[in-house]
Amino acid sequence: MLTVNSLERLIGIFLLMVNLLILGLSVACLWLLHSSGLMLATLLVLLLPAQLLVSLWLNKKLLCPYARILDALESMKVDDYSLQVRPVYCRGVVGRVFDEIGAFSAALRQKKRLFDAKNLLVHSLIKQLDSPVLLLDEERKLVHGNQALSRWLGKDWRLVRLSKAKSLGLVQSASGWLIADKQQARQFNIRSSFYKDETGEHQLLIFTDISHELREMQIHSWQQIVRVLSHEIKNSLTPIKSLAQTLAEFSTHQVQKDMLEVINQRSQKLTEFVGRYSQLSRQYAIHPQHIDLAGMLGSVIAMYSDITFKLQLDSTQVVADPILLEQVLINLITNARQAIAESTGEGVIKVHCHSASNSVLISLSDNGVGIQNLDNVFVPFYTTKQGGQGIGLLLSRQIIEQHGGQLTLENNADGVGAVALIRLPVGC
Repeated sequence: MLTVNSLERLIGIFLLMVNLLILGLSVACLWLLHSSGLMLATLLVLLLPAQLLVSLWLNKKLLCPYARILDALESMKVDDYSLQVRPVYCRGVVGRVFDEIGAFSAALRQKKRLFDAKNLLVHSLIKQLDSPVLLLDEERKLVHGNQALSRWLGKDWRLVRLSKAKSLGLVQSASGWLIADKQQARQFNIRSSFYKDETGEHQLLIFTDISHELREMQIHSWQQIVRVLSHEIKNSLTPIKSLAQTLAEFSTHQVQKDMLEVINQRSQKLTEFVGRYSQLSRQYAIHPQHIDLAGMLGSVIAMYSDITFKLQLDSTQVVADPILLEQVLINLITNARQAIAESTGEGVIKVHCHSASNSVLISLSDNGVGIQNLDNVFVPFYTTKQGGQGIGLLLSRQIIEQHGGQLTLENNADGVGAVALIRLPVGC
């Protein structure tokens, strides 16, 4: 039995058999009619080309619908639905097939429009988020990110597109995604979700900055501790101070009076010391104004004649509370000055202000001894300065954060001195 495995072959065999049949019948008729050889040759010359032309025409008409269907399917495979398939036959089964293909193509075109619109919306939302966002493909390679991711990486995310997540400092564990750097791991929590599209399975990673929430929890805990300590200390200091004053009035010995005065003064100092920490829970009344940073820095710098300042003000306009921002600058410069005093050489503080990503950045870099314990710089009560209270930097950070900004401290990359970075939103 003849095996036919293609439509083209089946049509070719059918046309060949029909042509042979017609040719055989024609020859048989001429032979029965006792026609001459010339007649037979003439018939063959006329009949064979006609049969060939008819066979080619029939072959084209029978296979043309399939060729057009194939073109339409090839376009759909590459998400191109612009090709309008014109039916070879408008009626019958072939006409219905073309109608169904046209309807299917229109439905896919509409779905692609909706998908593209959703994709555009998602990418626009990702772009506007202030938190780093990564889109990973099935091989855990970066395929999309946002501006916040570029800030976190320290370079444009497009430069590391298609890099493995591991090379970006991300580690996947049984509990989810983690940041390899321990310091950043304490700042960010990573949430992940999966979704599928026509290109495969993707994983969306969203960084959530939990440092603010952790600080609020810490401050709340410190406030509770301070509240209890303040209550107990004040309850003890009040009678001690009162007794010391009374005894000093009745005492006739100068040495005793001097000793009682010391007790009285230290009680007063301790009361003031405890009272300062009530500021940890203070919500400042922010009165933002347009500030000329050059003028403000000029008045602040005038207070420090023993320090050389180098200014690079690419942007001089800041929107903030002038009184509070000036206090923050004084606190930071004072800290830098104390660090410089512990080092050798001329004290230099570099101040750089510029705009970046809807923010104004103010950095103050010194050439002092640097920060010995970065983890504790914002911890209340903690200080390495003689006579320090341990709340100046914490209050400075609270002021900046209540402006909607950030204050960070770190040692310089070259190992000399430290840098304080203030990030304020534009039009806070």
